Amino acid sequence: MNDQAPTSAPAPAPAPGSSFVPARTLRRCALWAGLLFLPATLLGVVLALASESGTRCVMRGTCGEVPGWLYAATLAVAGGALVRALTVPDGAPPTRARWAALWTLIGAETLFLGLVMAYFAG
Repeated sequence: MNDQAPTSAPAPAPAPGSSFVPARTLRRCALWAGLLFLPATLLGVVLALASESGTRCVMRGTCGEVPGWLYAATLAVAGGALVRALTVPDGAPPTRARWAALWTLIGAETLFLGLVMAYFAG
C-alpha cells in the first residue's frame, strides 16, 4: 500500500532548559570554588598552626621564606580565572577555554593554599 521506503523518525527536540545546563554547571562550580576559597585558607592556617613546625614558626619566628609576589600572582590568576569562568552567556554552551578557566582557578587556589602551608612549615 505504501510505495515509499520507511524513513527514520526525526530526533526529538531537546527540552527547553537543557541548553543552559552546561553553562549553569560551569558557573555554579566556579562560584563554589570562589566562595570556598576563604574558608579553605582559614582551615589551612589553623591546621598549619596546630602542627609543631607551625607553632615553632609563630613562637620563634622560624617561618618559611615565600616571596610575597608569589601570593599576589596566584591570587591574580585565580581572580582572572574566576571572572572568565563566571561570565558564560546563557544562550551558548561554555567553550573549552571557560572550562580551562575553572580548572585554572582550582589550580591557582590549590597552589595558594600550598604556599600558605609551606610558609608555616618553615
